[in-house]
Amino acid sequence: MIKTFTKNDLIRFVYDEVSTEERCEIGSLLKNDSSFLYFYSSYKGMKNLIQKTSLEPSDSVINRILNYSKSFSLHQ
Repeated sequence: MIKTFTKNDLIRFVYDEVSTEERCEIGSLLKNDSSFLYFYSSYKGMKNLIQKTSLEPSDSVINRILNYSKSFSLHQ
């Protein structure tokens, strides 16, 4: 039986969430299907961009939050 792989399977492949058997089959498919290889390259590029994304707020955002909270100072 021939397995049909989807774009979701390819994303799992990019994130190394496939079985050894699937890894071999998808690897073979990437060698023979240029459109599948195109999507693989795109997903791999997106993954790299996501990993480079800053996960901390900028100083300006922190300052805006602090200034906003100061405007609600509570009186005792």
